[in-house]
Amino acid sequence: MLIQAQIHPVSGDRLLGGCNFIDGARTVVGFHHAMGVRNIVRLGCLALAVFLMMPSIRAEDENATVPLLERDQILGEWVTGNPLLTDRGVTLFGGYLAEVWGNTSGGIKAGAVYTGLLDFGAELDLEKAVGWHGASVSTIWQWLSGRDASEDLVGNFLTISNAAGFDTLRMMEMWFQQNLADDAVSIRLGQLTADSEFLISDYGGLFLNSTFGWAALANMNIPSGGAASPMGAPGVRVAVTPVEWFTFLSAVFQGNVFAQDVNRHGFRWRLDAQQGFTFFNEAQIGWNQREEETGLPGQFKAGAWFQTGQYADVLAGSTAAGNSGYYFIIDQMLVRESAEVVPGQNSSGKNFKESVSVAKPDQGLGWFSRMGFAPSDRNFVDYYFDAGFTYKGLVPGRDDDTVGVAFGYAQLSSGAQGGIASDGGTPAGAEMALEVTYQAAITPFFIMQPDVHTSLIPAVRPICKTPLSLAAARRWFFD
Repeated sequence: MLIQAQIHPVSGDRLLGGCNFIDGARTVVGFHHAMGVRNIVRLGCLALAVFLMMPSIRAEDENATVPLLERDQILGEWVTGNPLLTDRGVTLFGGYLAEVWGNTSGGIKAGAVYTGLLDFGAELDLEKAVGWHGASVSTIWQWLSGRDASEDLVGNFLTISNAAGFDTLRMMEMWFQQNLADDAVSIRLGQLTADSEFLISDYGGLFLNSTFGWAALANMNIPSGGAASPMGAPGVRVAVTPVEWFTFLSAVFQGNVFAQDVNRHGFRWRLDAQQGFTFFNEAQIGWNQREEETGLPGQFKAGAWFQTGQYADVLAGSTAAGNSGYYFIIDQMLVRESAEVVPGQNSSGKNFKESVSVAKPDQGLGWFSRMGFAPSDRNFVDYYFDAGFTYKGLVPGRDDDTVGVAFGYAQLSSGAQGGIASDGGTPAGAEMALEVTYQAAITPFFIMQPDVHTSLIPAVRPICKTPLSLAAARRWFFD
């Protein structure tokens, strides 16, 4: 059984880290010539906390009258809603995620593991702060902890938890962005992640298996998994939206982000011809995206990635130069629910006898699918496919709950199968994942998400029975 606890803000999906002001039984409050760096930092945190709280007394009084379970944020607005910050363009965000994964049958062994993730960061709107039109900066940090259920219990490569990784504190993103031409052009540079904008399905984001986010087509073929959570890399991204229904994205990243236990804190940067560069390009076409449009919204994406430089070719046991992959994505709402029927009005404001049904823009049945290819002579996965359905508001009275089912298929290349066989393994032709999940919004800041997951025909190790993992997830939201 998986128990997942996640603390996130409603707006930014991240958590603000706290400061520890107490040393033993005493609070550090003064300067002297022998004061250490730790005490100076603590004093700075204390001063910052007092500084932030002073203009928010009124906000605290207002939040005190709102019942806890009805608040949009569990902490109220004394930090992130503080006018001293928001009026100057500062947004603080972060979150905590705790998972307990349990494997009930099959795989390597039955058992349970804990996986944790703390992430936090800040964004600064430079137009509000200093009058720099269209400019902003952002940073996100992550602290991973615990174990990986796929590595310890199951033995598959379509990783069950998208929060699993090497236990450390790491800078994932730190970038500057400039928007131009009324936001039709956006340029972002710094430490970036590709999986925040490329190869992503909107409906697929509901699921916990990592392959429904950063697909195995990229994760298993790009050196060290590429610039994807929790590993960022130096890069530049350009987005152009000439018309509202079309966007073209192009980005270049450091070619090898290095293994997580090597690039422990996100600062192992190496930009040279030997390590090469990873290029991503993606075209996005959307329809019925505006609120006033009555048709069902959808989006189609087509993209490709290209790898330069020399990298280890695990299939040939040597080095290789150059690689690529190609993919297609579709997200489509199939059924949209209608809101409560309300009386219609004429131009004078008087009610008609007839009533008007108002559509709920985000509630209903949605479908997604992705398909991708990569050259079989140098990649572990040469064909990838996934698809799934989600339904928001299926249960009466639970408008913010979402249920979903998804299936993923990763086909091993002939070279990968031969390599596994030469190492004494018994490879299958592909690995598949099936996941069923239900995300329940208990309050605006607290979510539970039961989940059932099975890996079909794990391809890396010989496994007698199909692994089955169960989940019961919890998430808290702060702002």
